[in-house]
Amino acid sequence: MLYTIRGLKENIGGVIIRVRVISKDEPREVKTKDGSIHTVVDSHVGDRTGIIIMSLWDDVANQIEEGDIIDIKNGYVSRFKGRLRLNIGKYGEFEKIDDLDFPKDSEILSSHSIRRSKWKNRRKKS
Repeated sequence: MLYTIRGLKENIGGVIIRVRVISKDEPREVKTKDGSIHTVVDSHVGDRTGIIIMSLWDDVANQIEEGDIIDIKNGYVSRFKGRLRLNIGKYGEFEKIDDLDFPKDSEILSSHSIRRSKWKNRRKKS
C-alpha cells in the first residue's frame, strides 16, 4: 500500500512511501540487545502531509543526504521515546529518485507553518 506521512500509524509494516530528507542529525553509536554496536543517524523526512523522524542505520546513513527524495519499500513504523519513527530496516529497500514535482523542503516546512529557523530550533530541543 502506498502511504503518506499523515497515514502512518504505529506498528505498520510493508510501508511504501516517497519522502524528502529535510535534515540529518549527527551520528551516534548505539548498542543493541544482542550487544552489537551500530551507527544511527536520525533524520527528518516529509511529504505534503507531514514530517516524521526516520532512523538511518549504519551504511544507509552515509547513502542518504539532506534534500534527497527517496522511495522506501517494505519500511515500517515504530514508536521510540514517545514519537513515531519511519524505518527502512534490514528487510526494507530505498532508492533515490528524481521527482521535479515533489515538494522542496521549504514547501514541506511552510505547509506545516514552520519556518526553517524555527525548525532548526525545534530540532535542538528534541
